[in-house]
Amino acid sequence: MKKYKLDAKGMACPLPVVKTKKLMEEYDTVETTVDNFTATQNLGKLAEQMDYSIDVKEISSNEYIVTISNEKAVTSSPLIDTSKDRCVLPVIQAKRALEKESTVNLLVTGQENADKVIEFANEKNYKTDIKEENGVYRISIEREEIAEAEGMIQIKDENYIVVINKKIMGHGSDELGGKLIKGFLYALTEQELLPKKILFYNEGAFLVDKERSHVLKELEELEENGVEILCCGACKDYYNINLAVGNTTNMYFIVEDMRKANRIIRP
Repeated sequence: MKKYKLDAKGMACPLPVVKTKKLMEEYDTVETTVDNFTATQNLGKLAEQMDYSIDVKEISSNEYIVTISNEKAVTSSPLIDTSKDRCVLPVIQAKRALEKESTVNLLVTGQENADKVIEFANEKNYKTDIKEENGVYRISIEREEIAEAEGMIQIKDENYIVVINKKIMGHGSDELGGKLIKGFLYALTEQELLPKKILFYNEGAFLVDKERSHVLKELEELEENGVEILCCGACKDYYNINLAVGNTTNMYFIVEDMRKANRIIRP
């Protein structure tokens, strides 16, 4: 079994996830060391998407070791001890086990984690039973086969666009918002399914400017991979944008693109 140890301490989001995902293409197991709990959550979601097993060890408040293996995260034991796991991980373990087992028993620490497991079960209409002792919850989940779901056809929706109307992401710190929008676009380049178009208008136009953009590398990569980059022409003129990537469009076509898109993502 090929194993790789990745030191991702100090890496900004989403680099730990991106690098781990790439390494999983070559190695059977990747052991990623991160310096914040949020990174463990993001890696947990990655493991869930890839249907891989995950183990998280908290070394200290600023050091966590996340081990992701390409083995299925299903245990043959009727009891899964998640009492040392936090946040999304107990739910992931329950979800994986229920893919093969009709009944699963979990040990979960804390009311918040127990509530998340119960919420997951309720969303799936699974039967639950919960018992608590000294802050540790024993949760039994029983699923029932839903016959009508077996014949359903899942349609993959490929027609989505991204619209960006600010040079930052979110509200609050402009410095943080600038980092977030760069992280968003970088993460977008790593998606298996890329958007059809990215539309920039109002202050979002600054992101395609030759001199004032800090995300041209990401946008150029997206364009090279077939994503159409479009900037509002009126916004380009208003802000005196020197277009470095993509082409101009107008509000008529922006409305038409948004109307026709099956999904619209606004970071």
